[in-house]
Amino acid sequence: MRAQRLVAVLPLLAFGCGGEPPVVTCTSSGRTIASVVTFATFGKQHDDKSVEGLNVDGRISDGNDPEGCYQVDFVSPEGTPGIDNQVATLLPIVEGLVGKDNIDQLLGAAISNGQLILLMALRGVDDFENDACVDVTFGAGAGTPLQDGTGKYLPYQTFAWDAATAPITVVAGARIDGGVLTAGPGEVVLPVRVLDAAFNLGVHQTAIRMNVNPDDLGPGASLGGFVGGGIVVEELAQVIQSFNVGGSVKGAVVPLLKTRADLGVNAEGTCTQISAALHFETTPSFILGE
Repeated sequence: MRAQRLVAVLPLLAFGCGGEPPVVTCTSSGRTIASVVTFATFGKQHDDKSVEGLNVDGRISDGNDPEGCYQVDFVSPEGTPGIDNQVATLLPIVEGLVGKDNIDQLLGAAISNGQLILLMALRGVDDFENDACVDVTFGAGAGTPLQDGTGKYLPYQTFAWDAATAPITVVAGARIDGGVLTAGPGEVVLPVRVLDAAFNLGVHQTAIRMNVNPDDLGPGASLGGFVGGGIVVEELAQVIQSFNVGGSVKGAVVPLLKTRADLGVNAEGTCTQISAALHFETTPSFILGE
């Protein structure tokens, strides 16, 4: 029987203590659509200064907004204002020191070799095109990915939740409109396993926007889009300090984190979180117990 409460969202770097997937609220009808992340990257800033990501706080800040710590929100490549993704402004600094494509290559290699298995499940799905209530579930996966000759994950292979190393977290009450899944705010923990780094990334005020793409050859669907939210500045600094990268990267990025914080205003009026966006693409799969 599933535990009778939501798994608590743990801080960044904290590990889950195992247990069953949590009870969610949109499962009175519908089925579970499971998928595994097969592509991941950070939302980026383009040459025209547009920025990929989502409006996490529901505000459009012009630099005079104390709730946004006087940071100016961005405009998406599609022309949507209010985009919160301050991490995107730091990526060029990192890329300039480690190589423009190196971050994506590291994430791709971790996914390809099975070190990073991130599962996503939509629970309570009645319709891929329009559905007023579904739940979005995230967690680490256990299993050995099977790949085709080009290195792509084969669809509809079976994984299991790895709740011993990362909590299973849910953003409840999402909806699908015109084939686009939107959800939030919520609290999510994303497992990150790259090279010698292994930690759980706490994403606060989580917002989700993904296209739901039904599979013409099977019962499932793939997802593609963004998960955005705030990462606690002090905890992100600890993560960067723990990476096995050159001191020049740490010295260039860590001091800038507080200057870019734009979410999580505390009682003193200080923003404690920095906004970020992650771009995910998934492949249909099965998850044991779902």
